[in-house]
Amino acid sequence: MQAAKNGKAAVHVTRRKLEEKYGLTKVPFLYDADDYRYIPGLERPDDVGFLAPVFFNRRVLLKYDTASGYRVNFASTSYGEIVSADGGLSIAFGINRHGKVVMWLGDIATLPEKEQYYLRSENVESDHSIGSEFYDGQIECIFTLPPEEGQLFSLRSEFIDGCFKRFGKKIAHLDDEVLTLASTFNAPITDTPKERRHVADTLNKIHIESLHGPTLSSLLRRLGGNPDGIGSLKRLQAVLESIEGEFDVPALLSPFFVLYDFRVACSHLTSDERAREIMKTVTDRLGVDPAAGLLEIYKSLSAALAASYTALANVVQREIKID
Repeated sequence: MQAAKNGKAAVHVTRRKLEEKYGLTKVPFLYDADDYRYIPGLERPDDVGFLAPVFFNRRVLLKYDTASGYRVNFASTSYGEIVSADGGLSIAFGINRHGKVVMWLGDIATLPEKEQYYLRSENVESDHSIGSEFYDGQIECIFTLPPEEGQLFSLRSEFIDGCFKRFGKKIAHLDDEVLTLASTFNAPITDTPKERRHVADTLNKIHIESLHGPTLSSLLRRLGGNPDGIGSLKRLQAVLESIEGEFDVPALLSPFFVLYDFRVACSHLTSDERAREIMKTVTDRLGVDPAAGLLEIYKSLSAALAASYTALANVVQREIKID
């Protein structure tokens, strides 16, 4: 209207950016009041500012994963929670498409001040992107299941958390590579040697190499076992076999050994003949045709890993605990 009045095709408007702060915490967090005012669903008449999104480097999750008294659990690759060891505190977070961690200002304000400063050290300016399963679940109340890859990562998290509750130790630690791989990995759509290596390497790093060997060694020694000369999977097997009950632990862990062999078969570390022999054992154990393509192998392996994580979580969550 102003443009037409002035005989112009457009009008330039200067809007003063909101510099509003909400006083929920004394710690000077960086956040943008425009996010709170203009992103749908965040502004509420009660608890003003509670849902102001605060952004962090992804390293903040690595800090909390290694901090005593806290655990990091994932419901999917882009939605999770930071939980205190005693279960008395839980703060939800999301990971946006730029790899930034997002939390609500009101949740952060419930933390002790020293923990808020811990968060503040990784606080960054808003990039205004909160579209994720975190936003869908927290604001839109959309509880759709994440993709299969996200579900598998969630089951992994549940099993690791179950081990922590039972043994008091984290058998796997987050690192930036695992987070990157988990959040960017997609199911294969082609079957080439390069894609096979990528799928095998990525799954192996997320689900096997992320196991913390020294922690498993410590646990096994505490239980009277000897971890010398065996790898992380065998150490995990020995630890789980110490739990009372009729569990076929080797069978439950079989998909992880299949994954390991799949990676060996897809690498250039063996002769072609040996690689074919190993791949034959992979397809046999997965129950698929020896000539199956990557998509069928991947689907069967993912399903087997998911079933294994579910069963293993039930094992460690039994009432009988190890002293």
